[in-house]
Amino acid sequence: MEYRKLGRTDIEVSAVAMGCWALAGGPTWGPQEESDSIATIRAALDVGVTFFDTAEGYGAGESERVLGEALAGRRHEAVIATKVSRANLSGAEVQRACERSLKFLQTDYIDLYQIHWPSRTVPLEETMAALVRLQEQGKVRAIGVCNFGVGDLDDLFEVEWVETNQVPYSLLWRAIEYEIQPKCVEKGMGLLCYSPLVLGLLTGKF
Repeated sequence: MEYRKLGRTDIEVSAVAMGCWALAGGPTWGPQEESDSIATIRAALDVGVTFFDTAEGYGAGESERVLGEALAGRRHEAVIATKVSRANLSGAEVQRACERSLKFLQTDYIDLYQIHWPSRTVPLEETMAALVRLQEQGKVRAIGVCNFGVGDLDDLFEVEWVETNQVPYSLLWRAIEYEIQPKCVEKGMGLLCYSPLVLGLLTGKF
C-alpha cells in the first residue's frame, strides 16, 4: 500500500481510501448486514487501508455509527474523514453536528472534517470560523471541503486555507481535469477522489 500526506499536514493516509456511504444502506445501496460492513472495514485495515471517509448525511449518522463500531479498539490505526451537511453550516449547527459525529464514531477527534456541499445561504466566513474553533478545541485535526467548484474555491481562498477538496473523478467522469484539479494543484490543496468506480459501474456489477 502506498501512503501520502494529507494536504500540507503531517497526517499520513493510504492512497486508497474506503468510502463508507454504502454502510448506511438505504434506497441507493439496499439493505446492508452490519456484520458484513464491520468485517469489510477490519479487512481493509488488515491490508493497509488506513483512510475511511464517511458523513453525517449517510443514513443520518448510520454510516458513522457502523464505522465507529468497526474501529473500536483499532481507532489508532485509522484516519477518519467525515462531513458536515449543507443544512448544518451555521456556526452553532457546525458545533452540534461535530459533537453528534464524534458520538457516533466513538472517538474524541475527527482527523479530517469536511463541508459536504457549499452553502448558498450561510456565509462561508461563518462556517469556516466554526470549523477553526473545532480545530482549536482539538476535536478536528484538519479541515477540508467537498464538491467545491472553481468559483467556490476562489471564495474559499479569500477566507481560509483548507487541506483538501473531495470531488468525483473516474475514467468516465474527468471534468475536474479542466479547471478544478489545476487550481487545487496550484494552491497545494490535496484532492480526494470519490466514486472512482462510478458506484460500481466500472466493476461490471451492473
